[in-house]
Amino acid sequence: MQNNPLAALIILDGYALRDEEFGNAVKQAHTPNFDRYWNQFPTTTLKSSGEAVGLPEGQMGNSEVGHLNIGAGRVVYQNLTRINVAIRDGRFFRNEAFSNAIKHVKKHQSSLHIFGLLSDGGVHSHIDHIFALLDVAKQQEVENVYVHAFLDGRDVGPKTAVDYLAQLNEKMEEVPNARLATVTGRYYAMDRDHRYDRVEKAYRAIRFGEGNASEDAIEAVKAAYDEGVYDEFIKPIVILDDDGVPLSRVDNGDAIIFANFRPDRANQLTDVFIHNRFEVFANDYELLDDLHMVTMTQYDKDFHVGIAFPPNQPKDTIGEVVARNGMTQLRIAETEKYPHVTYFMNGGRQQEFEGENRILIDSPKVATYDLKPEMSAYEVTDALMDVLAEEPPNLIILNFANPDMVGHSGKLEPTIKAVEVVDECLGRIVDCIIELGGRAVITADHGNADQVMNADGSPMTAHTTFPVPVIVTDEELSLHEGGILGDLSPTVLELLGIKQPGEMTGSSLIK
Repeated sequence: MQNNPLAALIILDGYALRDEEFGNAVKQAHTPNFDRYWNQFPTTTLKSSGEAVGLPEGQMGNSEVGHLNIGAGRVVYQNLTRINVAIRDGRFFRNEAFSNAIKHVKKHQSSLHIFGLLSDGGVHSHIDHIFALLDVAKQQEVENVYVHAFLDGRDVGPKTAVDYLAQLNEKMEEVPNARLATVTGRYYAMDRDHRYDRVEKAYRAIRFGEGNASEDAIEAVKAAYDEGVYDEFIKPIVILDDDGVPLSRVDNGDAIIFANFRPDRANQLTDVFIHNRFEVFANDYELLDDLHMVTMTQYDKDFHVGIAFPPNQPKDTIGEVVARNGMTQLRIAETEKYPHVTYFMNGGRQQEFEGENRILIDSPKVATYDLKPEMSAYEVTDALMDVLAEEPPNLIILNFANPDMVGHSGKLEPTIKAVEVVDECLGRIVDCIIELGGRAVITADHGNADQVMNADGSPMTAHTTFPVPVIVTDEELSLHEGGILGDLSPTVLELLGIKQPGEMTGSSLIK
């Protein structure tokens, strides 16, 4: 082991390598620093999607999955895969958490509400899981079932909700007691940045039936399209019955099953329902009594809810191993990716390890990040440079959010700007680390900025499945080909002179 090694794992979020230049912000951007490192140091590429990260084959990766795999140093089978297997083998339909929610509804002669992001994007949810929940309700003869559909348009195409709603309508024909009650863009129902003015709109629609009223969800969505408002940003739509009355309101004694399996964008809406935390809203409301809630996975350890698929935390993550070897580490990112370099990188652990410090830089408060492509990259860089000037830790784990978060806009020019800002910051940091005698591993967790336009010129807002880069800033090394994200931690541990633990089944990329 080196006396005082320094290694940095720098994650360019949403930065993959795609040959075609059209719609490719990574290729069109001026990136002198990345290009310099790519030409000077050993490089390779990694798979960051599908089975290589514990997802179904062909499924695009995402930031949560990517950081879990990176931190664990192995393939981590994701909740999407776990739930799919449970549906296939029948365990899903015998799940105790779902059964308890239904028992509650029958006891109180009340309603079952199913919340969920209605798409097959596979990042936060999957439409098949919502359909399976409808099958559970049918099998257990629930009398009143209401679906509250959140529209995606981000992890899938921006105008795909009509297709998913049509699939839902077809499915509900098999479940006579099921109705679609509300439809809301994820911008409102799934905010994660404490913009509770958005969440309150979703809450009022679901609980009180307040919103844009319509008897036909698909026609209401098409009307929004005509006004230039697409899936993610569609304001809450409340579906009316034949008498012009909202089909459903969440009431005392009801039960909710939240079908999203990724917690970060489900937390806030869940919190206000189960804890009646109305102080975050502009208005106060009467407390809900005896509400039973089930979440697909654990959203927060302090939430008193049923959990259908409890956490399965990987042991011996990179943070734990570095701490056990008496080394120091720093995690740094802006708000949008801070959970990823901390919670997800640590295998679903909130607490710091011994010797682990964290720096959180606030993300800018803008409606969408294409309005400020630089986000807080300069502030993140300045904060890290201050640390490097004083007392560098042994391990730095850094995330630049810009290529991913701006890439989600589907707008080429702002995404090019985002990539160029990150390249500027990358140069400052990596040159400093090299000057200090350290080594950097420059990589990414998944693709996005590499394709922000479809062939017809329309916005492409979802992640991609193209390979992600790896650069190790040590000219004396050479790297293996054909690696996966789970190989990054073993690589970093080798740079630090730390023996890889047996639980970490990835392989160092260093030959």
